[in-house]
Amino acid sequence: MVRPVQHRVLLIGDPRREVYGALAQALPAAQVTSVGSVFEGIAELTGSSYTAVVAAAEPIERRPEAAVRTLRELAGDSRLILFGHPTLELLSRKMLSFGADDYVVTPVAATELQQVFGAPPLRLAVADNDTQTPQTDGTGTSFPPTASADALERLNSADLLLDAMLQHPHDAPAAAVCAMNARLPETLARLVFAKPGEAHPAIDEGRVLLSQGLRHQNEEAGALHLLIPVEQDESAARHALAQLAHLLMKLTTLQERHNLLQRLAITDELTGLYNARYFRHFLSRIIERGRVMRFPVTLLLFDIDDFKKYNDQFGHGVGDEILKQTAGLMKRCCRDHDLVARIGGDEFAVVFWDKEGPRQPREPKLNGPSRAPQTPLEIFKRFRRLMTGVDFSDLGAAGRGTLGISAGMAVYPYDAPDAAALIKAADGVLMFGAKQSGKNSIYLVGGEPPPGEP
Repeated sequence: MVRPVQHRVLLIGDPRREVYGALAQALPAAQVTSVGSVFEGIAELTGSSYTAVVAAAEPIERRPEAAVRTLRELAGDSRLILFGHPTLELLSRKMLSFGADDYVVTPVAATELQQVFGAPPLRLAVADNDTQTPQTDGTGTSFPPTASADALERLNSADLLLDAMLQHPHDAPAAAVCAMNARLPETLARLVFAKPGEAHPAIDEGRVLLSQGLRHQNEEAGALHLLIPVEQDESAARHALAQLAHLLMKLTTLQERHNLLQRLAITDELTGLYNARYFRHFLSRIIERGRVMRFPVTLLLFDIDDFKKYNDQFGHGVGDEILKQTAGLMKRCCRDHDLVARIGGDEFAVVFWDKEGPRQPREPKLNGPSRAPQTPLEIFKRFRRLMTGVDFSDLGAAGRGTLGISAGMAVYPYDAPDAAALIKAADGVLMFGAKQSGKNSIYLVGGEPPPGEP
């Protein structure tokens, strides 16, 4: 019966004890001695023997060859394993030729350390790599055992990630992986990006699945999977996968920052509605779409009557609450695809459009003013009814039903040919129709208020 090895591990340069924790899980029976620097490690090795030396690559990079050769000489037949950030992986791989046996990329999992301690040293494979017999993929194509890892490392990852961020800012990780696969030989490697909760990809016959979890701010952010032929060196491929996963995680962070900045750029901070800049952009785009697909676009502009009076009497804090409640009520009344925006102090805009697809335009009436579709008009009437029922408690006992709303409505293409003209038309009937008629009313382009309006 072969007894398991009782490991005595010298751990060098792990101030946060992250590798120590992984070692404790991977080798629970091991005796681990931790020191802070390479110099302390060299001193420890001169007086004690260990079965393995696990050293941080970062301080070694200042004089890598000398440090690794010294550790190798003092470690004797013990395993010498380096660990470090993915950006130090190329250095760590180079150190295999100077005497290191293996390396791991941090953060490291206990399962990976178990594999490292149970696997033969990589330095032997590196030394004899030129004499190894090439493997084939079953079709006659031959490739060395490390070909999958080499193919991954030859990817111009930085350019691919930046291109994905520029061209697909809302789904950059998936776009980056797609671009990488386009440059990888299909017989050697295939990457799969899985979002949180998505299942592992199916494993083709003759392939091995390697996976690297992605975490962002201590939360699961998905996983990067790699499928390689069974003949390939899993350890080398796993290291290459870890480096790609680290870069992909940085891309995810950049994407989140981009999306946050974009939201800040197009939304109103107080109400959470879209702002005036995005409203004008959206209106122009949707009118262009309406022109192509032949559907009308209705613009509603409205504001709160005598809003300055409420600010002066009750303070700006109360005024802000009124604006937020008004925005929330209008959002409740509108359809999901309609756009609601705050375009000024107490001024709001709503863009109604047909999501169902193209329709044949109706002919404008030869006699009499044009009329907006009934659906947006009914939505506004419902909104105004809700406003009269809302309890604006900050306005005191008489708060319910105190606020008045005045609005103007215009329709593309019947009332205006483009976005600027449509805004001008709706604003004109708001200012010179609804406001001058006594307020708390809605006017359509044409002059007369709808039946039932003041």
